[in-house]
Amino acid sequence: MKKMKKLCAVGLAALCLAGSMNSFTMAEASENVKEQDQMLYSSRMWESNGHIYTVYKVDAEGYTSLSGNYRDAIAVYKGKVYWRKNNGEENEPAAIIRMEPDGSGQEVLAENAHPSSLLCIDEGFIYYTAADEKGEQKSRRINLDTGENQEAPPYRFRAGNENFWFSTSLEDGIWYCSEPGYKNIRSMSGVNGLRLGALDHKLYYMVQGEDSLYTTCSFDVETGETEILLRNQQAKSIVSGTGLYYKQESNGYTTLYRKDLRTGEETSYDLGEFHLYMGGGFYELGDKICLMRFRPELMPDNTELWELDTQTGEKRLIGQWHNSNAVNAAKEP
Repeated sequence: MKKMKKLCAVGLAALCLAGSMNSFTMAEASENVKEQDQMLYSSRMWESNGHIYTVYKVDAEGYTSLSGNYRDAIAVYKGKVYWRKNNGEENEPAAIIRMEPDGSGQEVLAENAHPSSLLCIDEGFIYYTAADEKGEQKSRRINLDTGENQEAPPYRFRAGNENFWFSTSLEDGIWYCSEPGYKNIRSMSGVNGLRLGALDHKLYYMVQGEDSLYTTCSFDVETGETEILLRNQQAKSIVSGTGLYYKQESNGYTTLYRKDLRTGEETSYDLGEFHLYMGGGFYELGDKICLMRFRPELMPDNTELWELDTQTGEKRLIGQWHNSNAVNAAKEP
């Protein structure tokens, strides 16, 4: 199978908050951070120099667990780590912490982040969604030089890259696109559904019809054109890296399909008797894909994270933990 193009990511090796460093040392990890690009948009999983970093509870060779809490998110800017730490409660405000790559020098920048807020960084400011004691959401930004916490345009960041940001308005709920930093904001009138991700100048999203089947589309923020990529899918699709992923199940057997969004090349992977969850926990990372499945019968560790080697087709279990929504998630097609 053809090796997949690696994601542009940052090595955060030394942030061993609740996991093991595996084969990496603190010195090696810190050096990796210096050598790698910034990660301006928060994630739960990324790859750098063949090593994978994650906030998931993973204890496997080639992986470093940064916090062990799958609700967390981390971004990187100018050698500093920015950690949105979830406190475990559904509506409990979360802290945003700045630290060194080895976990030292922790500094709390904010304590009012929404527990599911994404982080995005532009021109020395980190943007996030805040929540007050009544649950009302507001957009905030922090000046990373002065620490000043300021009001930001009223949008909730959803996905983006160096070309554009996709957001939803906190005032009218409508989809908007803009240049990074919420510059030149414009409505995406008529475009709606379930967001999948951003690549180059396109936003990818799904629409679910009255028959419960999914249609996967793209929206070009430069031309305003939409394109239908997949029709009549029973399960959700996923965009990760440069790939569009979807699955087919027959008699308990699962086949995963990948379409390269730049070249159009298609690849398939036989997963066997594996009920793949097409949602969180799915990441394209270099020549590996991380997959999630829910097994409510395995209490308390009812959630499994697997690695699929795209070169050999081999799978291995790399993490297990408890998820309170496992019963419902396991029922998804």
